[in-house]
Amino acid sequence: MLANKSIALKISSLAEVLEYAAGSLAGLRIFDASGKQTEHISYRDLYLTAEKRARQFQALKPNILQPAIIGLFAQTNLSFITDFFACQLAGITPCPVPPPAISLGLEEYVQRTKKMLAAVQAKALLFDATHAPLFDFFERLASSDAPNLQLIHATSLPTPGGVLAQKPQQDEDAAYIQLSSGTTHAPKGIQISQQAVCRNLHTILHEGLKIQPSDKAFSWLPLHHDMGLVGFLLAPLMGAVPLDLLPSQAFARRPQVWPKLMAQLGSTISFAPSFAWGLAADRTSTTEAQQMQLKLRIAGVGGDMVRTHDLNRFAHRFADSGFSLHKFHPCYGLAEATLAVGMGSSPQNSVDRLSNSQPLSDWEVRIVDDVGSPLPKLQAGHIHIRGPSLMTGYWKQGQLFRLAPQEWFHTDDIGHFTQSGELVVTGRAQSLLLVRGRKVQAEAIELAACAALELSHGSVMAYQDHQSTRIVIVVECSSRAEVLRQQWIETIREVVFHVCGDAADILLVPPRTIRLTTSGKIARRTTLERLNKQRR
Repeated sequence: MLANKSIALKISSLAEVLEYAAGSLAGLRIFDASGKQTEHISYRDLYLTAEKRARQFQALKPNILQPAIIGLFAQTNLSFITDFFACQLAGITPCPVPPPAISLGLEEYVQRTKKMLAAVQAKALLFDATHAPLFDFFERLASSDAPNLQLIHATSLPTPGGVLAQKPQQDEDAAYIQLSSGTTHAPKGIQISQQAVCRNLHTILHEGLKIQPSDKAFSWLPLHHDMGLVGFLLAPLMGAVPLDLLPSQAFARRPQVWPKLMAQLGSTISFAPSFAWGLAADRTSTTEAQQMQLKLRIAGVGGDMVRTHDLNRFAHRFADSGFSLHKFHPCYGLAEATLAVGMGSSPQNSVDRLSNSQPLSDWEVRIVDDVGSPLPKLQAGHIHIRGPSLMTGYWKQGQLFRLAPQEWFHTDDIGHFTQSGELVVTGRAQSLLLVRGRKVQAEAIELAACAALELSHGSVMAYQDHQSTRIVIVVECSSRAEVLRQQWIETIREVVFHVCGDAADILLVPPRTIRLTTSGKIARRTTLERLNKQRR
């Protein structure tokens, strides 16, 4: 059974997405870093378990969850997936929370999580079996940031009530709260309506992916991120196609298990940022690759700047495995747009076109200058978007700030249109550097430096000192050998001069100094704050 356009258009809520998927024979499986299957469930059984959990939510006395926003630890497991859909059935708004990260101390993680939940006025945080050990830690670290946050053990939920009281969902009702990654600002809550997510899902499936009955989805993307949640949980269910998941921590430990599992399972659709495709290629030997047979129809690229050298490495490594460069499909999107704004509408046969995406028909996209005047094709400027899948608004400091109807949303991204109308995203406005009166993207310098030194994504960060206006290049370096460090400095200076025609200050720092967001982007604001503290 496959979702067709006429049925998909009638689906108006995520509860209906689950109900529809439950009528198919498809389901989902979860694997670990060794490639072993750890969990599996049919979409039909997922509906039944979510419906039971929803009745538990409704049986709470007093029922603090209706209507309310509830935080859920977005681990890649059946507990989170079940609870997310239980919220949809029970009329509760879920807010996926990033699970603990190695880069954060536990105390800092708890305080950050409480601040995020306070910002969206969450009433409760649910602890499943995986996160039960954190319960006491959250309870001990009482915080004025979220004094009214209820901590709920999943094991303490009451016996399910008799009949699920399911109220009809309205188009404008909240489907979920997406926490922004905080690339250049403090994390915010992004409220996505039922109408917005269902429209975007329909457009992704039938216009962007052109979903087919034989498709099988595979993802390691985190489920607290829009690409993972919308693209590789909600979309496969609306498409009623099989879904295989690998926790992002498992991918980080063993990137090579991703293509290996895709080959074994016959996956046809997978998406990831550019660096991940390159990393998987680097961690897979030529012999290992030759033993695989990839059946990928669409290898999507999104979540960050498209880096063609990463994609070339993957295409070269798996050339004898049934993979070719034209299977890469660049995409452009953001959480404020639910997910997708532009997708590669046709195979990309040229390396030069690997950064291009075609705006989806639901969206109006314009490129404007600094004062908001439209720019012609080929001229870079600020990207503004407008369409039915835009967020309802931002949650900040416990208040929802709604977008005005038909308002153009300023994405903070920089890009231009090609002569054929394709969209090319070149960077973010917040990372623009002004060099001798010319605008240069920090990403361009970072990419060139990483390539010159053969460093992984996120090892170099460029910024402009506001006092001296000089360009500063932060580079993670583990070596203490003075000769090597000096060679690196000279190489980076040459790279910077080649890219922007100016000199730069080079700062070599220990590994893990440059912070990344939960979606793998450089967290510029957080990293700069950390560097400034170290200098005091």
